[in-house]
Amino acid sequence: PLGGNRISPKRTYINLFIVFLATGIWHGAEWTFIVWGLWHGFFIILEKLTGWHKKEGCWKISFTQHIYTILVFIFGWVLFRAENISYAIQYLGKMLFIGETQNIKYYIGYYIDNIEIITFIVAILCSVPLFKSILNIKNKFGVLAINIYLIVLFALSVSCIASDTYNPFIYFRF
Repeated sequence: PLGGNRISPKRTYINLFIVFLATGIWHGAEWTFIVWGLWHGFFIILEKLTGWHKKEGCWKISFTQHIYTILVFIFGWVLFRAENISYAIQYLGKMLFIGETQNIKYYIGYYIDNIEIITFIVAILCSVPLFKSILNIKNKFGVLAINIYLIVLFALSVSCIASDTYNPFIYFRF
């Protein structure tokens, strides 16, 4: 209804702003959701203005785009999950080693055990181009091995979720 990108670039950017503002409002009545929507809208508009999303080339560009996407995504989730803006800023500061950290009750070993380390290693291996080429195997043994791997990975994920402590669905917060 807003016209998409079939109109002037300026109007496209305004439309993107409106859409991401509406997305933030739709997700909740807290300011953090509005900031979360505007956060993503800002980066989409920035990418369209600079052409960053179309750049291709050497592995350095791909690597930089990959890291950029991960950081924008992670910081966005902090905004989405935070109880309020003040807490989100404080949390982001701690993530970036800015501000006081004496209130940390637990060390990193409290949160990370062997299953998290294995999951992290598998996530890294599955996100590199080598894994994509492994998925393109056409022989029956390769397809069978990949399917078994994915089923086991799925079963492990479900068992981890099922055995975790009580964690209410995010939309029950409203």
